[in-house]
Amino acid sequence: MAIIHQQAVMRAESGVDLRECEGCFVKKDTSGKLVLCTENDTAPLGVVHVGGDKGEMTDYLLPAHQGIVGVRLHASPGSVEEGTRLVLAAKGTVKAGPTGTQVAVACEEGTGGQLLEGYLTLPTVQAAPSSGS
Repeated sequence: MAIIHQQAVMRAESGVDLRECEGCFVKKDTSGKLVLCTENDTAPLGVVHVGGDKGEMTDYLLPAHQGIVGVRLHASPGSVEEGTRLVLAAKGTVKAGPTGTQVAVACEEGTGGQLLEGYLTLPTVQAAPSSGS
């Protein structure tokens, strides 16, 4: 028997209140419930599409989603222009950055706290360039 998902949308129980977290990246805690990622996470499950309260269901988009989605910028996201690579920041948000876990690319310029149009990428850890001698 094959399992085929026609969409890149999943649903899981929230471990925290995610009602105001559209565009924030999530992972599962040790009890299997969705919580917000930190900037040190390397494998987020996806981005909140429709958030639920603690104990309620939350819809999230998988990194394989092929459309334009909303991603939430950190309060201090750095310089975000169209084409900027976005990495995880605090509380499931994203920021411009050459290092960290890249999760999306901006489709427009943006400022702190904005729900920005972007497209998801497979989570990829971007290391700091090594300094040559």
